[in-house]
Amino acid sequence: MDHEFARETDGMNQLTALMQAGGFWRLAPEWVPRSGYASPAWPVLLRVRDGLERRSRREQC
Repeated sequence: MDHEFARETDGMNQLTALMQAGGFWRLAPEWVPRSGYASPAWPVLLRVRDGLERRSRREQC
């Protein structure tokens, strides 16, 4: 297994566990619905990750 893929999968598993435990929802206002969301597709998650990394690099400059 590719190490980068394994690390990404582990990160996804940790995020999923956090959300299932309700940790994510403490950050959202009460009016935000807590259910009814579709699970994002893997390519979408990778695109979000890449965008966050680009933004983080720009902010460090």
